[in-house]
Amino acid sequence: MLCVGLYLFLEIVTDSTSFRYIMEGAVAVQLPQEVLDSIMDNIHPRDDIQALKQCVLAARCLVPAAQRILFREVILTECGYPGMQNPPDRFLSLLGHSPHLAGYVTELELRIVPSQWGDNLSQHPLASILPRLQSLKKVCIRAPVERPIVTSLQISTLLGGAAMLEIRSFTLKDTTMAIHEIVALCNWLAVHGSLQDLHFLYLSAIMDWDAPPQSMPSQAVPGYAPIQLRRFTIDTPWKQTKALLRWATGSTSPLRFNALRELTVGDLTRQSSVYLPRILDVAKDSLSCLEVTGYIAGLASIRFNYRHLRRIAWNICVLTPRDFKTMLDEWCIVLKESRELKLESFVISFSWTVHSLPDYPWSEFLWNEFEDSLVDSGRCAHLVLQNLYRGLARIDTDTIRKCFPLLHASNVCDLVVIERIGDSSVLGKYDNWEYTSRSGEWKSLPPGNIFD
Repeated sequence: MLCVGLYLFLEIVTDSTSFRYIMEGAVAVQLPQEVLDSIMDNIHPRDDIQALKQCVLAARCLVPAAQRILFREVILTECGYPGMQNPPDRFLSLLGHSPHLAGYVTELELRIVPSQWGDNLSQHPLASILPRLQSLKKVCIRAPVERPIVTSLQISTLLGGAAMLEIRSFTLKDTTMAIHEIVALCNWLAVHGSLQDLHFLYLSAIMDWDAPPQSMPSQAVPGYAPIQLRRFTIDTPWKQTKALLRWATGSTSPLRFNALRELTVGDLTRQSSVYLPRILDVAKDSLSCLEVTGYIAGLASIRFNYRHLRRIAWNICVLTPRDFKTMLDEWCIVLKESRELKLESFVISFSWTVHSLPDYPWSEFLWNEFEDSLVDSGRCAHLVLQNLYRGLARIDTDTIRKCFPLLHASNVCDLVVIERIGDSSVLGKYDNWEYTSRSGEWKSLPPGNIFD
């Protein structure tokens, strides 16, 4: 009750001088530090640093709690030009004056410029910072400068002083690396780390991404411990997606998916989609969230037994009507055979352009196919169809009702959300329509993205 009362009071008098005396009085009666930390966590939006600083200015007793929030996530960006003040240097100097701040850092993003490192990485400020961050749980490496080719040796040398056994999440983003370098890096992580989450985001391709598997030096390092993943993301252009999936599902990969909970794969093509069922088949007893963008094939060959699967998000992009119907047929087979499947959310998003949208009543076809296999069987609580009417000049509520005639009779599907473009004269205007089966009525929602 004390924590709740103080939280409500903070919302009212944050900018008042009386706030300072109230909080200093709370400290005078030895209010536990965990209570102050809880207060700050409740009043602090993650993206409102300014409000947090105002709280600190109003009451200095909140400085320790505010520091825990301010230094929880740290981004260090190397300067790409000589003579500029380097954030890693400044942060290292700050840790020299206030070493306790290092214990607050749990997430670290490094935006590096490897071309300026030279041969002696041990003298780099980052090499001195990482060993001090003993509470570090998440690391993200980025090299956003145009095409600085990064090697596994550079990253492993940089991370060599960190408490790798405590790090649970590793992300490689906006980086140009050869596939054999990524393989070598993951093998190094298997030896020195204890990862649970691995994410590859927006990697740039170079010449060897098309190399056949036998030419990739992907033999596992002796003594490595397999990486038992909980979350795995490959959100890269199609060529990199294919190469990473081919390696991840190969016999020499250190990755293991039998305990995988969340899987996200972007830009799947017909060629790369053959590797996805290999992961799904291994993770079928643990997977709870599956998000896929692109072409999916081979699902009908898997006997789904996803007792824990609660969310499926499928983004259909740049497909022919034939491809779309093939995948939809496979989904229907899967859903009809998966009697234990009970989803909380099934999201289908259409990303095709106006010109590629087929002249076909997809909404009627889609609903008729899913009606028996998913909704009426009571195995989906929330069905989302996004951009279903993309490219149509006009559409009204009556048209949507005709496409979903059985919604009112079904008490299984809690709601259906459809995001669509409004009148073609207003380009970029999106309207959300929500149908709630409990009320049997349509209502308009504020414009926006349903995923926000």
